[in-house]
Amino acid sequence: MKEKGVWSADFGNDPYDDYNLIVEILYNEKDVAIIRKIDGQLILQWYAKDSNLEVPVDWFLGLLEEAKVRLSYE
Repeated sequence: MKEKGVWSADFGNDPYDDYNLIVEILYNEKDVAIIRKIDGQLILQWYAKDSNLEVPVDWFLGLLEEAKVRLSYE
């Protein structure tokens, strides 16, 4: 059976983009993606990896909803 990893997300400020709010998505404490607001839209950038990652859908949907709310109030 495949070992399950730990998913987490950190809301923070991007020092490279005027400290705008971002969401860093982590898998086993390693950055795998980022959500940021660009030109009024929320953009998800998934970093290329050597192996596939299995993301729990309920967790990911909850994160997207929270990001939509928190990043929209900039």
